[in-house]
Amino acid sequence: MRIAAPALAVALLASPVLADEIGLVGEATIGSASRHVTLRLACDPAHAGLSAALTIPRFADLSSTFDVDAFTGASGTTKPLTAIRVVGANGVRSMIAPATGAVAADPATSFTLTVAGPKRTENPLRGIAPGFAQPGARIVWTQSSPRAGDASVIATFLVTDATAIRNVVEPCAAGSMP
Repeated sequence: MRIAAPALAVALLASPVLADEIGLVGEATIGSASRHVTLRLACDPAHAGLSAALTIPRFADLSSTFDVDAFTGASGTTKPLTAIRVVGANGVRSMIAPATGAVAADPATSFTLTVAGPKRTENPLRGIAPGFAQPGARIVWTQSSPRAGDASVIATFLVTDATAIRNVVEPCAAGSMP
């Protein structure tokens, strides 16, 4: 399925992939390049809790400006190079954490960076979870590369269906949702 999204305008995917997952389409800049990207928010209350995954298409094109390989496998970086900021009517919420990376299964030309906590209670996303469900909120994922001199990936998403996001996020953000 192909989804068209004008620059900085975002649409929710037609429906969540699972009852506990929802995706948004946004726009990312990587140096002088730009492309459509996907943010997937998922909730697994029994295990890791809330996770956020940024999928970047055509990642091989980025090898000279962003070190994608540094995030993959057991030897991938554990540096906190991911900053997620949510700007909405109720203010700004932000967090910094490490991300893990892997080539996406579909399409295999995409790369996915994931932020999740080792335990539900230690999840770095819990503090910003209420912001995900604010109507009109802007989510900005800034991904730095561990390689000196590389450009950062700056992805922007607009919350257009706060209720759908709240339904996914709330079970994993119990106690932090207003």
